[in-house]
Amino acid sequence: MFQYVYPQFEKKRILRVEMLDQLRDYPKNLFDLSFQGFGNGIVNGCSFTWDNGVLTISPGIIYHNEKLYMMTEPFVMDCKAEDRMRYLKVQFLTEAREMGKIIGNTRIVLEEKKADGATELELCRFRLQNGARLRSTYESFSDYSTEYDTINLIYQPYAAAGGSTLNPRLVRQFARELIRGGVTDPLDAGFSMAALSNNGVVSVSCMEEYLSARHGEDFNGNGNGAIYRGLLEILKDNGKGEFKRRTGNHGNRGMLLI
Repeated sequence: MFQYVYPQFEKKRILRVEMLDQLRDYPKNLFDLSFQGFGNGIVNGCSFTWDNGVLTISPGIIYHNEKLYMMTEPFVMDCKAEDRMRYLKVQFLTEAREMGKIIGNTRIVLEEKKADGATELELCRFRLQNGARLRSTYESFSDYSTEYDTINLIYQPYAAAGGSTLNPRLVRQFARELIRGGVTDPLDAGFSMAALSNNGVVSVSCMEEYLSARHGEDFNGNGNGAIYRGLLEILKDNGKGEFKRRTGNHGNRGMLLI
């Protein structure tokens, strides 16, 4: 049956272990039930800024293998230009037990090797050239795949019901460009408005079904890279959004779709 239990701490009443257990278990049970069926990935926060060779990751929450990991303070690390693709990752360490508590630790690393999905989670990737600045602002949806000196969020998994999906920031940008370009296809209009009404959080199954219907080919199970390229093709084919205007007026910029 459904119920809730709140322990009452009253004067001259004995404090029982069960009462403290209820306080401990309630938030954990709430989180566990709320995230049932979610895929691994970012839940909130974890944005990036770079200044003078120092990369800062903002506080955030990550969901991995049915556990929530929280970072309540900014994380700062050295990040010099090396002019090669590097991957910023969270590594999940073996669970530790000490002094009546269980601790799930992680380590944040910057390496040239892609994330191992079993024990690591990609936060972003980038290629920073000597003398350049690493940016985390974008002019358009296509700009998210710029090869050099730009934080690439395409392959960052975002936790959502049904599995890991594309970062909502990218989905919102796509939907805005499609709508502002004068969308006429009801499928495009429906997807874009639904995405914007949900602040860009769209399940991976919805994204795949939309792209499969729109392109006439199967996008199921191909990951964030295929989803991004499929969305980008819609903007290109329709001549909508900033993609055509930017490339038409200024020529092609360096792009890298891995």
